[in-house]
Amino acid sequence: MGEDKNNQKNFLFDESVAANLRVNLKKSLSKFAANDARVSQFVDVIIDKYCEKERFYHNLSHIENLLTAAEKFNDKITDNESLRLAIWFHDVIYQPKKQNNESESAKLAAECLGELNFPRDVIEKIERVILATHKHDAAGLDFDGKLFLDLDLGILGAKPEIYHNYKQAIRREYSFVPWSLYRRSRAHILANFLGREFIYLTDKMRGRFEAAARANVANEIKELS
Repeated sequence: MGEDKNNQKNFLFDESVAANLRVNLKKSLSKFAANDARVSQFVDVIIDKYCEKERFYHNLSHIENLLTAAEKFNDKITDNESLRLAIWFHDVIYQPKKQNNESESAKLAAECLGELNFPRDVIEKIERVILATHKHDAAGLDFDGKLFLDLDLGILGAKPEIYHNYKQAIRREYSFVPWSLYRRSRAHILANFLGREFIYLTDKMRGRFEAAARANVANEIKELS
């Protein structure tokens, strides 16, 4: 099948959302920092990264959605602060032409949080979660980490019209890849998720999204074939 060039909706955010997210991020980064100016500099760097023009899905809208979704689990999350920071840093480096985005994002998180005096164990926990997003492998993660991976894949269980916009946004991020190659690569990635016993690792996310995610993924594989 050919590419659907209609309805390639960006997951957009408005300026008021960006302003609120900036406040949220500054609060999260300020807990141990003595230098408010340095915090503001890091906030600018991170926000600017998520506003890069080539980002059609992995942008501030994605971060806002994850932060909002995480709030529904506040009573079950052990370390809300670390989870929020993992959300903020997990896609801070996102260059589709490269294969080391997760490790580079984890590296930037460690540098930033280290300079802002976060405890080493907190930094290492956030690094582990970010690195786990490379293959969405939950080995060695606690409940918070597994929940984060589930939240990151929450889009797979979205309503069909939202999922359609998502898959078009991903294609736009990889528009440099020839369609025939993109079809094969994307189908392979999706088939790996479909081949798992469960896509979601936590009971609540599984109960809410597993069936819809499998239907969406299966339909997209069929479209790509």
